[in-house]
Amino acid sequence: MMRPGRGMPRDEAERNHRERLFAATVACVVEKGYEATRVADLVELSGISRSAFYRQFADKQECFLAAAGELIQPTVAVMEEAERASSGEARMREAVEAFLRLVVSQPAAARMCFVEIYAAGPEAVTLIDRTVDTFEVFATAQFEQIPGRKGLPSTMVRAMIGGLQKVVHKRLYRDEAEVLIDIAPQICDWWLSYPPPPGPLGTAKKRRLKQPLSFEERQARDSPPDRVLRALAAAVSEKGYPSATVAEIVDRAATSQRTFYENFANKEEALLAALDTGSARMLAKTLPAFRRAQNWQQAVRLAYEEMFSFGLEEPEYSRLGAVEMYAAGKRALRTRDTIMEGLEALLAPGYELAPQTPPIAAEAIGGGIYALVYEHVKAEGPESLPSLVPMATYMTLAPFLGAEDAYALAAG
Repeated sequence: MMRPGRGMPRDEAERNHRERLFAATVACVVEKGYEATRVADLVELSGISRSAFYRQFADKQECFLAAAGELIQPTVAVMEEAERASSGEARMREAVEAFLRLVVSQPAAARMCFVEIYAAGPEAVTLIDRTVDTFEVFATAQFEQIPGRKGLPSTMVRAMIGGLQKVVHKRLYRDEAEVLIDIAPQICDWWLSYPPPPGPLGTAKKRRLKQPLSFEERQARDSPPDRVLRALAAAVSEKGYPSATVAEIVDRAATSQRTFYENFANKEEALLAALDTGSARMLAKTLPAFRRAQNWQQAVRLAYEEMFSFGLEEPEYSRLGAVEMYAAGKRALRTRDTIMEGLEALLAPGYELAPQTPPIAAEAIGGGIYALVYEHVKAEGPESLPSLVPMATYMTLAPFLGAEDAYALAAG
């Protein structure tokens, strides 16, 4: 609070107001969630007037993004401090541990920045993407100084950071942040289990695939509720979740609002159902391929071929699950994590081949592959996902098999 009395300089008063609003934002968002937090809540808790709030920020979202930006900034300082360490590996280990200690010491702020932030719209996701960019630059610089790790492709470094991001996100929303300190060495060991690929990991060899059906052909084969879900995925993929309306969705589905509300309570429930449906259809392709393989290593490769071919067959569901779900908030992210945990279980045979592999590897690999898919779909669209098969295969197998064997399967 400001000290009593008149005569405080205006810039000091404004700074004080911002700091109190930022503290109120953390407290309210962690307690209520972003969507349920109102400007009135921030004003009441911070003790400033509504007029003072609106002198600082246009709305709740702008205040939230400013607060998140201030809270994320210390991570840059943490990495700069790590540059005093003696080697690239030591710097990397020190930076990861310092970052996780920062998360553990400020769990409310970390929860806001890692869990609640996705409900604040595309601008918030952009803020997270810029933060990941900063981590990538730092991590790449450290890998360049570690023997045997120089020349790692940027996509691999990005995936490693995605694995760390997933591990942190999961522990925060489960209120298990304190265990992150113990996980720090495992994360670094997992990162260091990746030598650069022995050769190029370009586009996968083309498979003979049936000509994908058009959106209209797929809609014609489905029931009205399923048409609604695919239409929702299409609308959200084109316009984003906040802008997609029920009226537009039912028009694309060639059905009625009555049919929509007979099956779904609201747009959010329909979105969660669409994520479930898209995931179920993807798994219906992936799991049989995994199970019919001659061995586990081949099973991983075949599973990715089927999983990513789904991007050709159902691009609307693929974009929804890879990118657009972030705008739908925590419930959608929890649905994603449940699916990912099921896929992580498929990596258990790898530990029989290489028991020394860090226990966190399976979970982190899942986050890393998801990060690859997210970046790829954003940049090139879901139809291009089959080109990720070699890189995803290498990222999954290298910690268990080593670079040479993993590359042979990835590039074959």
